[in-house]
Amino acid sequence: MKWNTRSKADEESEETGKRRGPSRVRLFLFALILGAALALCAVGYLDTNQPVSPTITGSILKEELQYVKDLVTVEYHYTNADKAEFPGHVLFGQSVPFTGKSFIVSYDGVIKYGVDLSAVEIRVSEAAKSVTVTVPRSKIISHEIPEEGFRALDEKNGLFNRIHIDDITQFRQTQKDAMESKAVDLGLPRQAQEQSGAVIEALLRTTPGMDAYRLNIRYE
Repeated sequence: MKWNTRSKADEESEETGKRRGPSRVRLFLFALILGAALALCAVGYLDTNQPVSPTITGSILKEELQYVKDLVTVEYHYTNADKAEFPGHVLFGQSVPFTGKSFIVSYDGVIKYGVDLSAVEIRVSEAAKSVTVTVPRSKIISHEIPEEGFRALDEKNGLFNRIHIDDITQFRQTQKDAMESKAVDLGLPRQAQEQSGAVIEALLRTTPGMDAYRLNIRYE
């Protein structure tokens, strides 16, 4: 027979200890988890606030240009007048008198030159920290002679040989060809290419991170 020598106070103290023990363990684990969480948050905060240098690639720079397919940089507005003559009927190898026709026309037109941005070549050299852009030759984006700017100054119909719409259409096309040749003589295609290069350079320099690269513009 064993006697219970512990007092009631000892039993109450032991019971209280049993209740407090697990609580201390839970508090310790909670503090450990909280500390780890705060540490991870701090690391994440530091990482997100570190300055990151943007990566420059050719595809990124091409995306800067994809919203404008044809870049128009030169518009040539002109006014011209010319005479169109069409031979008359031929009989036995001879022109029949009074069957020829002619007209004189004054007209306004506009030629727009530019560059196809999808044809621009971009090469990035990380080692040299340089970007080389090759600008293609310019092309005619549009050439229009509006109807309201096409004015007949003189018309002469031939005998049984009147002026038809096909005659005017043919004349209009020959005048377009002539004015395009004149634009080439004026150096407008080259001017449009160089101005396109200047615009492309300005667009690409706004790309984040481009200040760390040397930008070279070349022309085909």
